[in-house]
Amino acid sequence: MSKEIKENTDLKKEHISKEKFKFVQKDEKIFDKKFETKPVGYFKDAMTRFAKNKTNVYATIIMMTMILLAIVVPITTDKRYTGEEFQLRFLPPRVPILENFGFMDGLTRVEDQRVDLDTIDPDTGLGVPSSENFVHEYIVMDSLENYSITCTDSQDYCLGGLNRLQIDSGGGDTAILNSFETFSFNLTENPMLYIDIADVAGASDFELNFYIEDSLTSEEYNLIANIDDEGEHEIDIADVLNTSSVFLSSSLRIELITTNDNAYVDFERIALYDDTKEEPLKEHTGYELSTYVPEGGDTLFNRREGEVIMASFKYQKYDEVFGQKEILSYSANDYNDLIEEYGDSYEKSPHPDDPDNDEMWVFPEGFPIVEVLGQSDPIEYNGEQFFTYHLIVDYAVLTGYDEIPYFFFGTDAQGRDLFALSWVALRTSLFIAFAVNIINISIGVLYGAIEGYYGGKTDLLMERFSEIIGRIPWLVTLSIFVALLGSGITTLMFILIFSGWIGISSITRTQFYRYKRREYVLASRTLGAKDSRLIFRHILPNGIGTIITTSILAIPLVIFAESTISYLGFGIGHGVSFNILGVEFSGVSIGVLLADARTHMFARPYLTVFPAVIISILMITFNMFGNALRDAFNPSLRGADE
Repeated sequence: MSKEIKENTDLKKEHISKEKFKFVQKDEKIFDKKFETKPVGYFKDAMTRFAKNKTNVYATIIMMTMILLAIVVPITTDKRYTGEEFQLRFLPPRVPILENFGFMDGLTRVEDQRVDLDTIDPDTGLGVPSSENFVHEYIVMDSLENYSITCTDSQDYCLGGLNRLQIDSGGGDTAILNSFETFSFNLTENPMLYIDIADVAGASDFELNFYIEDSLTSEEYNLIANIDDEGEHEIDIADVLNTSSVFLSSSLRIELITTNDNAYVDFERIALYDDTKEEPLKEHTGYELSTYVPEGGDTLFNRREGEVIMASFKYQKYDEVFGQKEILSYSANDYNDLIEEYGDSYEKSPHPDDPDNDEMWVFPEGFPIVEVLGQSDPIEYNGEQFFTYHLIVDYAVLTGYDEIPYFFFGTDAQGRDLFALSWVALRTSLFIAFAVNIINISIGVLYGAIEGYYGGKTDLLMERFSEIIGRIPWLVTLSIFVALLGSGITTLMFILIFSGWIGISSITRTQFYRYKRREYVLASRTLGAKDSRLIFRHILPNGIGTIITTSILAIPLVIFAESTISYLGFGIGHGVSFNILGVEFSGVSIGVLLADARTHMFARPYLTVFPAVIISILMITFNMFGNALRDAFNPSLRGADE
């Protein structure tokens, strides 16, 4: 110690007087006091740390809510999610309150529907599709849009456009075309034939001749024009035709002669006028021209650049489905069943349009049948008579709904309620995940315990075996089990169990290596404890926290694997139900729903979106719950504040 430090120390000692020291509690008796706080156990400390992370708590609540919905919704819903009701197929989502804001309002957006030309309103210029496809009163007219797309069909709805005459490649040097309809010529009226050629291309040497059939022989054709360029051409029939006849009714013949296979002629219009030249007596454009008949296999005549008027609009699908419908053939047995079910409170009355017709009658409001319009002639079979009714029904009442229902997720291709079906599917996926996980835990814990406890050659051999199983490609495993057992629930379970236990066994093995050398284990072995007691009473309980959290994290992985296999078509399959402990599970899972929806992914995206959202949320919340449990049960974090 240096001299300076020694001097400072001595100074400090000199400045501290004895009077500054005094005895505390000298005359009091001191006793041990009881702790004011309660002791915190391992699990309570874990749950305290778990609850401090609010995100994990919310994720757990969401996860538990989804599991509860998977149990409750299939039991409580009054909407059908089994069987098939094709009348209800592909209904869009409809949700109360949201529908008032134009979102999930049950309206279907219909695109690219061909307009029935007879429905075009002269004031607005807008038309709608045929009433055979859409009931006009259910079209939201404010959303109606018309537009044109190109077409090449030889149909009357394909308007305008050109018609190309050409010679097939390598098919000679002449293309011949005959009109489908005849032209009636009154030569005293100075008939004029107008020919509008839009384009002539592909050859410099060609002949384009126009003939009319000789009305006397019906075999010979008279040349009326030779044209060598595009544009409008006017032909005076009486001037070029040498005949004494006054009236002619002849077909038109067009002949293209060229040595170049690439030559073609595009016709836009052929019309016949009288001497007034006001309105054409006959006009062929677009579709009419396309009905001309090519002669010979080497002649090509194709429609080009036509236009078809299309419509897009919003459609009140729910009103159409659950409104009144006309049924042409309704079984008499079904009719009698309805009468018996509803009783005498719904008695029929004469039809107001024909009160004296005993085959027509009406029912009061609230009865499934609105009116009967007739019945078929009876057919006798095995001594019984069978016939059907022609009637109009209230489909909402007929299907058991007092009013138009809400389908929150819409309906699928079989008319099943997708909301209820999604929770049924989730219930099935959860059951498979829990069942597979329990089996994998049982196998993995036992296998890993033996590995870790005995070690040595036992561990070496068992570890190499699990590595071999784990290295087999997943698709190979899938192919083998499908080939041996076929698709179904049994195959699905075997595929998920085949290598699913390896992760649990690895965690268990690690925990046993960690704890088997601890003092309390050695002491118990010294006192004569058997291996089974050491494994299950002393070592396993200390590593159970890590094993539990790993097992919980495996559940979403199993759900995802099941969905993938079912999506590929090798899962439980449609219509395959199975009963476990008195609970009936239908042949539908989240993977099956996604597999069904892939063919309608763009036309009806809600069929994919809702099941995908459900499984995504479930997997995220399960992972968050598992990670939270892992941290909560981590012994090194005991007593730590987060």
